[in-house]
Amino acid sequence: MFVEISELMSDRDMITLVLAKVNGKVSVSVMPTKKGLKDEAKNNLSPILITGTPEELDQQFISIIKQPLQKATGLLTNMDKFEKSMEVAQANSKAASEAKKKVDAERKAFTDKMKKVDTLYTEKKYPEAALLLKEVSEMPGADKKQCENLKNKINIELNSNSLFAE
Repeated sequence: MFVEISELMSDRDMITLVLAKVNGKVSVSVMPTKKGLKDEAKNNLSPILITGTPEELDQQFISIIKQPLQKATGLLTNMDKFEKSMEVAQANSKAASEAKKKVDAERKAFTDKMKKVDTLYTEKKYPEAALLLKEVSEMPGADKKQCENLKNKINIELNSNSLFAE
């Protein structure tokens, strides 16, 4: 009997059997549970209740509980899988959120520094703008194309005062 019952169980399944004898008959309450399951819906399961003579239970116990027990343990297993998938989804959501915050912070730092470069360029402080632009272009989150375009504009201005300008 226990071999047959254990074959109906999966990992972390528990089955509570409670036996009571009244007037020569035995009543057996079979209650499946899953260790670690948090879902409160598990508390709504009713035990499987079977009553019969000891001889009847010896002969038919497994065949009577097999289908209801499979359904109940399957439901508990589905709840468990759902809880685990929710934990994974929640962890991934936090990771994605943290990654987005990091990218946003990098982008903001780049944008703020780039405004300073633009200000230096507007004020015709080309050497300072070029120096700061070099630093800005190496920042995480830097827009390489935007940096390259501004670098070209600054270089044009720097070379326009050169004796060797083309």
